[in-house]
Amino acid sequence: MDEKLKEFIEKQKEVVISSYEQAKSYSNIIMMGGYVGLFAIWNFTKDNLNKWQSMSVGLLATVSVFTFVLFEVYGLWFRSRQTFSLMSELDKAERLNEFPADYGKQEIKCSKRMMKAWPFFFFITLCSGVSAGVILVWSFVTKLICG
Repeated sequence: MDEKLKEFIEKQKEVVISSYEQAKSYSNIIMMGGYVGLFAIWNFTKDNLNKWQSMSVGLLATVSVFTFVLFEVYGLWFRSRQTFSLMSELDKAERLNEFPADYGKQEIKCSKRMMKAWPFFFFITLCSGVSAGVILVWSFVTKLICG
């Protein structure tokens, strides 16, 4: 493979991984704001909700938060392991006075797996949280209209 093409591809992979991390960070901020709002509204309105509504909102919110936290804890473990692995490879490169041909390849594979798993966790988290919000809005609107 042409050396310039190989270098270009490696740089592009770094850009893609960086973009993924930025998108994930942004969505985490939005989701945290959503949780604050959801739990605040639920807390203020739970006395006016039917039991099934209150329990459904609680269950859906719990599923959403649990899934979100589970993925973030896994991500924390993953990033720690990745950092230690890369530091080990850098130490090896320093001892050998050259980069191994496969430097960072394993970490790129792991990052790709993480990037593939993230949408599943994201949509489970999002769907259950939005469903809880929809129940709250629906109950608020029906109480407003029906009294």
